[in-house]
Amino acid sequence: MQRALTLGILMLTLISTSAQTLQTWNWDSYKMKFKAPDNMVVQQNDAAGYQATNNNITLDIYPRTGENLTYDGMKTAIVNWANQVSLNYDPSTQPIYLSNINRYWGCAIDGVKQGFSASALLLVNPDYPDLSYYVWISYAPEYYHDAVAILRSFEPL
Repeated sequence: MQRALTLGILMLTLISTSAQTLQTWNWDSYKMKFKAPDNMVVQQNDAAGYQATNNNITLDIYPRTGENLTYDGMKTAIVNWANQVSLNYDPSTQPIYLSNINRYWGCAIDGVKQGFSASALLLVNPDYPDLSYYVWISYAPEYYHDAVAILRSFEPL
């Protein structure tokens, strides 16, 4: 019994050390907010893009204007982007359509690039369909839950 308790405590310790404290970040250029680890180092935060990283997660956001994407257009655009960046994924089950992420809609592809887990997310605000956001996140596999929390957190300001 004591061995099982010790093993359980060890497992909880390992799980908790793989989670990072997420805070709200604002991308003022596009009136967007999202959650990301509090120890991210912002490398770019302007109208051309947003880039931040730490030892476990890298997050990039690239805006594009004038695409006015339909659902099929979104699928095509994210597949093309995933192929351009050499993201390895299962095309029989992806991309995944996301109908409502905090007032955004989009498509996502999960895969692997150069041994790291990665996700590509394409977001469109239905109120401003001429503006698209291409979100890239790569992460160490043990930070999967943080990556999902980040991807689900995008919201217009």
